[in-house]
Amino acid sequence: MKVADAYSMICMVFASNFANAITDESIKKLKPNWMIKTDNPENAKGNELLSKALSHCTASDLAADLEGFKGACSLKFFKQISDEDMEHFYKQINFNKPFANLRATHISNMFALLSAIFKNDTNDKTHALLGLYLVDFFLPSLILFAKFLRYNAKTPYYQAMGELIMDFIKTIKANLGLKIDIK
Repeated sequence: MKVADAYSMICMVFASNFANAITDESIKKLKPNWMIKTDNPENAKGNELLSKALSHCTASDLAADLEGFKGACSLKFFKQISDEDMEHFYKQINFNKPFANLRATHISNMFALLSAIFKNDTNDKTHALLGLYLVDFFLPSLILFAKFLRYNAKTPYYQAMGELIMDFIKTIKANLGLKIDIK
């Protein structure tokens, strides 16, 4: 599997985890280890929290947790982007939100676009689009969202998502050589 394909798949996992809470059946199918292993401390912490979540959380726990922080799932919450800016950007690149019932700035639609860009990153033009999208639109809010989950999610499952998102951000930054500050 190509790295870009793996990143695309990871983006869709994140997208689906914030569009709707997972079911008890889905929880039983999950593995206690994240899909990729890195040396980042967030990866180890995320795996630890994920393992804990799988033995302690129910679908109703996760649904209640997601409901509690759903306002932050629209990344306009962090005041780095707006729905209007994202709608305009989507229109410019001819992207149709796969989660049509969610805002343009919703984390699920934002991850879905990143997934599509990774999947189609085959030339200089799409690679430039990837860098533009990450630096100008997605990463500034995504960093704040990951930190928000660390401190505001009630379940170890969504706390794990916060850690694993931060790990993913650091991995992408290192692999693409992005010039963005992650604190």
